[in-house]
Amino acid sequence: MENKKVLLDVKNLSKYFNVKGQDLKAVDDVSFKINEGETFGLVGESGCGKTTCGRTILGMYKATKGEVLYNGKDIHSLKGKEALDFKKHGQYIFQDPYASLDPRMTVGEIIAEGLYVHFPKMNEAERKKVVNTLLDEVGLNKEHALRYPHELSGGQRQRVGIARSLAVEPSFIVCDEPISALDVSVQAQIVNLLNHLQKEKKLTYLFISHDLSMVKHISDRLGVMYLGSLVELADSEKVYNKPLHPYTKALMSAIPVPDPDHNSDIENRIHLEGEVPSPINAPKGCKFVTRCPNAMDICRQKRPDFLEVENDHFVSCHLFQEGRSVEEAEEIQRKQLEKNAQIKLEEEKKKIAKLKENKK
Repeated sequence: MENKKVLLDVKNLSKYFNVKGQDLKAVDDVSFKINEGETFGLVGESGCGKTTCGRTILGMYKATKGEVLYNGKDIHSLKGKEALDFKKHGQYIFQDPYASLDPRMTVGEIIAEGLYVHFPKMNEAERKKVVNTLLDEVGLNKEHALRYPHELSGGQRQRVGIARSLAVEPSFIVCDEPISALDVSVQAQIVNLLNHLQKEKKLTYLFISHDLSMVKHISDRLGVMYLGSLVELADSEKVYNKPLHPYTKALMSAIPVPDPDHNSDIENRIHLEGEVPSPINAPKGCKFVTRCPNAMDICRQKRPDFLEVENDHFVSCHLFQEGRSVEEAEEIQRKQLEKNAQIKLEEEKKKIAKLKENKK
């Protein structure tokens, strides 16, 4: 980690949307770094702010607060030629491979569109050569350049989207759930293609997804988001094999095992109760407090800091505050689970007693 160059440094990034006079906090005080040449995965349930975070990082949304430093420069303060240059270096692969392509343009025109902006001196023959080369790199034929999006399959459309993002020779690409709308067999092809292109062109990815097993396959490091905030960040292997935050543990327990004789995933699955709070009116303390099986009194009063509890393993949870070790936190967690289970049992007994009393 220490020897790697930081390409992107996200510092206290927030993006709020005004909804009837109130702030909807889609992204709330998020910080992380992406090293050159790595794939940084960003996961979480639908609506947690992953896509908004990716779009704000690229400047598609203006940040409400915070900074996004690309090679040391804040992209939200860039103007004129510098802002245009960053758009060349940072590209986006959209989730929906059909809605993101103009149905009135041919594949060749779609891929070449960025070349007109960033390489205005390139002539028609050179543009055609670049388009054909890109089509070949993403596994399509040059004949596809004359087709329209509706004439292609879902996998082919996503390959066109990838070719479009590569056309201007970027160094950083936000992959916003690029495989979620595709068949399983095609998903593997697209992920393998992205891996191949990364090695060949020395690309850096921010890979956004809710497919946890696929993110594990492609990512070097992983950030877990909940209600607009990061709750855990570490190497992918650490997050999958030794998750620390209660929300991350619940997510990992939900990953299905493709073996009909393997029932331990069902038996050990953590079932979260309660509803996800509104990002307009989030809890005062920890955002996860309404669903956390380990919730303590302090969780309702104060928001936990995002701390490094092990080497390059960051967690936002009161269990790990005040310099507690992982072992100490797990012991507190065990006791709190027992306490909460006892409280729940007492509440159930009271309900049953009340029902019996009402029947008399």
